[in-house]
Amino acid sequence: MASRINGINSTKNYINKQGIKLGKQFQLELINRSRVLSQRIQTDLNNSIDKGAVSFTQRAVLYMYKKRGNGVSCTIMIKNIQAKYLYEVLVEQKTVDKFIPTSTARLDRFGNISMMKKRISSGQYKVVKGKNGKERLIDTSKKDTKRKTKRVIGLREEKRRKIIYDFYTEVDKGVRVMISDIKGTFRVTKR
Repeated sequence: MASRINGINSTKNYINKQGIKLGKQFQLELINRSRVLSQRIQTDLNNSIDKGAVSFTQRAVLYMYKKRGNGVSCTIMIKNIQAKYLYEVLVEQKTVDKFIPTSTARLDRFGNISMMKKRISSGQYKVVKGKNGKERLIDTSKKDTKRKTKRVIGLREEKRRKIIYDFYTEVDKGVRVMISDIKGTFRVTKR
């Protein structure tokens, strides 16, 4: 049922009320679409990892919004702790100098050498430099004199971690699709 409008004052009141109502609906629509986009970004990030993302990475994407006056600010970002770890696989490739496990190494569920730091400090693992200058990680508890290679747990190599998910590009594409059918003024920033 339409409300009855008589005169200029009631017309102004009606337009103001409807404008405020439409503004709130617009903000809510933008907030909901941004939230869905952040969930899709997290899902895509999880799916881009070969053997599946660990729980630390599965909680990496953070979504926030803040209403300001007649506008709303929506933020999709990687949480600070996760960003420190994931920066090299989301934004910029970096060479990492580390021990790469051999087939004889015992690995944890993340594919790293199990308890490496603890075993190095206790003397069970020892870093040995070869004649060619390459470093090897040796398990001193294994005393195999015939085949020394069974004692080698890891080889130090420079590895370049590949970009598994281009975060900024994917978020930018998602935002452009999200606002493509909405009329309004938008400012998209990257920090």
